[in-house]
Amino acid sequence: MMTDTYKGLEDGRDKLDRLTDLPINVINQIQEYMTVEDATRMSVLSSKWRHVWASNPKLIISVNFCIKRKQLGTIDIINRVLLQHYGPIKTFLLDISMIHPSEHSVIDLWMLYLSKNGLVELTLRCLEYLNTPYKLPSSVYGVELEHLNLSNCIFRPPCSFRGFHKLKSLSLSRVTFQLDVATSFLCVPNLKNLMFEKCIGLTHLNIYAPELLSLKVVRCDIETIKLGPFMDCRKLQCFAVISRDEVPQNGQHEAINLIKLLSSWPELRKLLLDRYFIKFLSSGNVAGLLSTRLNDLHDLAFCDYDFNDKDQVCSLLCILRSSPNLKSLVLVLSHIKKGSGEVDVNHFEGQGCRIGEFNNLQALRICYFHGSRVEVLFVRLLLASAPFLQEIIIELDKKVSKSEATKIAEEFMQFPHTSNVPQVSDK
Repeated sequence: MMTDTYKGLEDGRDKLDRLTDLPINVINQIQEYMTVEDATRMSVLSSKWRHVWASNPKLIISVNFCIKRKQLGTIDIINRVLLQHYGPIKTFLLDISMIHPSEHSVIDLWMLYLSKNGLVELTLRCLEYLNTPYKLPSSVYGVELEHLNLSNCIFRPPCSFRGFHKLKSLSLSRVTFQLDVATSFLCVPNLKNLMFEKCIGLTHLNIYAPELLSLKVVRCDIETIKLGPFMDCRKLQCFAVISRDEVPQNGQHEAINLIKLLSSWPELRKLLLDRYFIKFLSSGNVAGLLSTRLNDLHDLAFCDYDFNDKDQVCSLLCILRSSPNLKSLVLVLSHIKKGSGEVDVNHFEGQGCRIGEFNNLQALRICYFHGSRVEVLFVRLLLASAPFLQEIIIELDKKVSKSEATKIAEEFMQFPHTSNVPQVSDK
């Protein structure tokens, strides 16, 4: 009887042990969400799992993996992981923040090994305040990558480099470009998503990306970027530009280029601008240039927006009039400076800056709302023009007192509207 009972339990365990019999590709997918350490620990679950981690095509070596060990220990363990691995490594993420610059030659060897082992997606993270930039070795430029993410690296391709022809996404943060005439042309014919963040040395960069769908330029020296080549990106759907803290010296010229860019993207769906670019859109015949160019714009966002700037208010109303099919509007307001006066909204109404009907507008969000008269009247104007608003969130600035917040909410309740009443939050 006892023997039969144990045999029954053993048979039951065999039937419940479904993990052991999973296909190898499914096990690899499970391990993709784990660190290298956790994946290797899974080898104790079953003899069949003993070497599964070594065939995983995705290796994630994060900052936590490095922090837990001393410097030499980290390098030694990464060497062992790569030596014991068999099969292609398609995705490789490495945080090299804890590796001293004197050891960067070891990383070069890793890149050379990966370049010959089926690499498709490469991510190199390096915290700026912990380390000096890592210079990409020549072996990386010869890989047919599809996704490349770099931070705090030096991009200096060899003269023979002709671009990444299979690249679909390129994300560059704090990357220094060291280019000359021979290496300034970057051919990425299949690129869909491109982001520059705090990059320098972009003066000579000339990009060919006809299939580009998303372009984001964040905190870069915008005056050094050649925007002209992007006019050929006729399929672009998302464009975001946030400049550095100072006003560009040639801002007026860049604004004219920006208008030309917006006019050359007939499929633009999402647009994000900061205060230093939107204010210049009030000059010249901007309304005429944009009147039929933003018909397909669905999502509009302004960062560091100032309602006390006459040019910015005019630009906002101009763009709104040019975007009849807008669905979402987000305004992240700037801090009110001492001594700044309020804009006379009635004056702008007299200049013909009223907006039309927004029958498609569904969401409005305003962050750091101060409660100034101009801001309140703008909300009133938008409520009267957008009858189908479903979500209206007003997040108050921390300096707004509770009594002022109550007063603002009560005033919103009195506005004539056919949509929802704004939800006032003190976040």
